[in-house]
Amino acid sequence: MDIKNIKNPSFLKKLKIKDLELLSNNIRKYIIDSVSITGGHLSSNLGVVDLTIALHKVFDTPKDKIIFDVSHQCYTHKILTGRAKEFDKLRQLDGLSGFQKREESPHDAYEAGHSSTSLSAALGMALARDKQNKKNNVIAVIGDGSMGNGLSYEALNHIGSTKTKLIIILNDNEMSISKNVGGLHNNLDKIRSNYKYNNAKNKTKDILNKIPLIGSKISLGITNLKSSIKKLYLKEGFLFEELGIKYYGPINGHDYKEMLIYLEMAKKENEPVLIHVITEKGKGYIHSEQDRLGSWHGVGPFDIETGKFIKKEENKITWSEVISNHLIDLTEKNNNLTVITPAMAGGSKLFKYKELYPDNFIDAGIAEEHALVLANGMSIEGLIPFVSIYSTFLQRGYDQVIHDIARMNTHVIIGIDRAGIVGEDGETHQGIYDLTFLLPIPNLIISTPKDSIEAGNILYTAMLSKRPFAIRYSKEKLEYHKENYKIVPIGSWEILEKGKDAVIITYGSLLEKAKMIKKNLSKTIDLSIVNARYLKPIDEKLYNKLLKEYKNIFIYEENTKINSLGSYLVNYAEEKKYKGNINIFAIKDEFIKQGKREEVLKLLELDEKSITNKIKNIMKKKD
Repeated sequence: MDIKNIKNPSFLKKLKIKDLELLSNNIRKYIIDSVSITGGHLSSNLGVVDLTIALHKVFDTPKDKIIFDVSHQCYTHKILTGRAKEFDKLRQLDGLSGFQKREESPHDAYEAGHSSTSLSAALGMALARDKQNKKNNVIAVIGDGSMGNGLSYEALNHIGSTKTKLIIILNDNEMSISKNVGGLHNNLDKIRSNYKYNNAKNKTKDILNKIPLIGSKISLGITNLKSSIKKLYLKEGFLFEELGIKYYGPINGHDYKEMLIYLEMAKKENEPVLIHVITEKGKGYIHSEQDRLGSWHGVGPFDIETGKFIKKEENKITWSEVISNHLIDLTEKNNNLTVITPAMAGGSKLFKYKELYPDNFIDAGIAEEHALVLANGMSIEGLIPFVSIYSTFLQRGYDQVIHDIARMNTHVIIGIDRAGIVGEDGETHQGIYDLTFLLPIPNLIISTPKDSIEAGNILYTAMLSKRPFAIRYSKEKLEYHKENYKIVPIGSWEILEKGKDAVIITYGSLLEKAKMIKKNLSKTIDLSIVNARYLKPIDEKLYNKLLKEYKNIFIYEENTKINSLGSYLVNYAEEKKYKGNINIFAIKDEFIKQGKREEVLKLLELDEKSITNKIKNIMKKKD
């Protein structure tokens, strides 16, 4: 079968198990070939190929609703629903999203980019179905990592009490991005590894299936017997059954015969059912199968044969690595520094830190709210917690930043990774809102360093400040340099380049673009460049001087225009009765789709050429 010719999943109904297995192999090869060129989420998608095919064979989308938690593992789903031809533009500008996308296909029942939303959404759809007397199935596919998030617990509690028909597929591969942590994971690990239970279950099935004519039917009807076996051998108890959700499993997520039997059983139930499916993350590609650090979770282009990533900018490292290197150096100076991550040790480049300082490192699992309040408790008792968290995931801990950390004015440092345009992951992952929602919070210091040296100095300053302190940094790469640490006075800005005609105020990675803009304008406009490394508090002394000196001020940001630094500075200038012109170049009030960072900036007219032309036109009009 030519994968690109698949139009919808209906053809699966006629396929036998050997055909399904062949299809699995072909789809895995297609995903590997595609992602090796475009980049994308690899391991998670390879692990659920068989499970996704089984789901589409048993159920009928779009009538039946399949919700993939996070949905970065939906590549097979996209292929089966007729989108294989678009994989050459996966995660690219105007191309195929790397997540479920409702506007792409009626088969995409929901869309997400953050974990643990599937259960709540599925219950909402199931209750709406019941109210409208419809008969479709609703299936939520959620990983064991996502199941540990608080939102999942809230949904499970509600699902069990409603008793409505709902199917939960617990895709258990012992991983989220890297190895899972936490009590639920440990409980599932005991279920997976309990030899007595699995051996008794398998022997019972084998004996029954050998009985002529009636054995297989008896095998399907041993739910009560299985329940007794579970209670006998698994003394840890079952959270799901205690909550009122019928539990099946664990079953092999790569065994079509077993999966199809249990999916059909669940389909006939009229109450909440959870099927515990064991899968192998990265299955079908040796390099991803052996990965336990999350290196093959989200990848760039790579060589299939060698498994080596196609790297660019060899002399540069990520901002995450820069911060991690400074954390290592500063922990050596002060052992009270403690690093916390909500399941992003790999993405935030913290494995080396963990190896060197295991007693100073905590992976809180996919639990952003918990990670932040945990840090707050630590700070009250004298430690200096650094919470490494992606900008897009900080949204989930907003109440904790306000209610706990800022209100109590505690010494918690928040490292906001992936701030600004992130790129290929699209709307759900762009880091363009953290400044917008953090600026109004009292007591909070907010900064964005321009380079690796300033990053180390600001982190050093944050350690000494004894105040809530946010340090923002992008996904971009940069050269790594370090010097002896020194304090960067809180609220201080600096003039990087002096000009007489106008001033551009910016921060972080946009400062390099500002230098290019100044160069582009050099024949007609002499532009000053100001590094606004502190976004709150601002450098009032320097800004007052700029207001007196320049009639034209440009503020350049990789953030939403609404509630940006620019809007903050405009309000301040109005209070000071400023009579000049302030122009803000920032992101409009819209969600930003996927694409490479430079492509997206150009689309938003925030690239060097666009800003150069805007400044030229504005200055011409003022003349």
